[in-house]
Amino acid sequence: MKPFTKLLLIFIAVGFAVYSMKAPIYETIIFIACLSLAFYKTTHLPKMSVFLLYLLLFMLIELIATVILDNFVYGKYTGFTENIFYFSFALIFDICICLYCRKSAIYFLREEPKLFDMANSLFYIFILFCFVDLYALGENFIRNLDRLGFPEEQVSHLWGITHMYYNIEIYKSILLGLSSICLFASVYAHRSEEELPVEKE
Repeated sequence: MKPFTKLLLIFIAVGFAVYSMKAPIYETIIFIACLSLAFYKTTHLPKMSVFLLYLLLFMLIELIATVILDNFVYGKYTGFTENIFYFSFALIFDICICLYCRKSAIYFLREEPKLFDMANSLFYIFILFCFVDLYALGENFIRNLDRLGFPEEQVSHLWGITHMYYNIEIYKSILLGLSSICLFASVYAHRSEEELPVEKE
């Protein structure tokens, strides 16, 4: 099977898995599984495996925090307040990942240029994650302006702004699929380089 076909299948599988489950905790679990496989395949590449290990730690922290949110927030507040908790947490977490990937990309550019593309690509993908969560958070406030003190008759026409609320799983499944492709493309490329025969002098 050609590399492009493999990556396309990975994208479809990960995207479908996330979309079909439609829950933040499953999204995190699937990405942890992808990171774990990539980490397992790159244990002989120390700098790449360290980068993946820290990403794994970030995702485990997100998983634990999501479970905590589910226990202390879900079903105990209004939908407006719950959405603020979930979207704000997701946005903060994505910003942390962005900063880490950006810092790693700068480091790789200086110390290990072959790994720059992987970290830089993930940086831009997580910027898109930030945009999605920021859009969802802003949409949540716009949709609930009456709860913030605005006259109901003036803002009731905004109640129907629910595009991101109903489609966030689709966008995140696409972005998660892209993240997985970025990881596995980098792993494949570096493993291929390792397998190239060394020319005799």
